[in-house]
Amino acid sequence: MCTFIRVSGRRLRESTRALAVVLCLVIVPIALGRRLLSDVLESFHWDVSYLGAELGPWLLMLAGVAFLLPVAVSAGLDPENRLYPRARRAYFIWGIVLYLLGAALAVELFDVWGYEH
Repeated sequence: MCTFIRVSGRRLRESTRALAVVLCLVIVPIALGRRLLSDVLESFHWDVSYLGAELGPWLLMLAGVAFLLPVAVSAGLDPENRLYPRARRAYFIWGIVLYLLGAALAVELFDVWGYEH
């Protein structure tokens, strides 16, 4: 019984750490670019160029976080567990790539936005 509690506690700590990292990935860009994001959302209109150029970086980062959530939740699980994602590595890679691509585009968007303000 003590082994189960120890393993369960370790799994909970690992999962909590992973979810805290994912939460930081959500909070940091919003905190750093809140003025830019508010300007982008205030000028909302249905247009393909708007969705791609102005909302694109934020949507890419959101997609990256969505791919990283199953990885964070399954941290500390045994690979034979039924809740363990079978394509966990693929989720992790897709999450990192999409998030970094969105972050790079957000930096470029911030640079362009800086010329206007």
